[in-house]
Amino acid sequence: MNKKVFNIFGWVLLIGLGGSWIWFGYLDIYLLWLPVTYLCFAISDGRIKRLKKMKKLSVSQYLQLVFSFILFVMVAYVLIQLANYLIRDVLHLHGSLKTFSQIIAVILVLYPVKFMFGSIIYKVNEELNSKN
Repeated sequence: MNKKVFNIFGWVLLIGLGGSWIWFGYLDIYLLWLPVTYLCFAISDGRIKRLKKMKKLSVSQYLQLVFSFILFVMVAYVLIQLANYLIRDVLHLHGSLKTFSQIIAVILVLYPVKFMFGSIIYKVNEELNSKN
């Protein structure tokens, strides 16, 4: 597929997620769709140049990627639930202030998780490049 297709698909997903978040409020399913948009943008940027590299991964590298993905999604989920509890039950925020606070909380939670998962992907990619 063309890199532009992945870029367009990533933007459609990202804008769709943002619009539905504003329209319907925060839902837990967004935690699963954000890594898909990250993957689309990574393919369109050329960070993942060929998907053929996935065939060269060893079993331990597959396990490392899957385990770290599951771990980081769980950590992000717990932190976002904690932020929701603080926003709704402790601070008692309502309306647009609540929505704005939730957006800021999710951004503050997802960026460190994104950088940690990205560093693992970078490490695996460097191991593949050193083997070749």
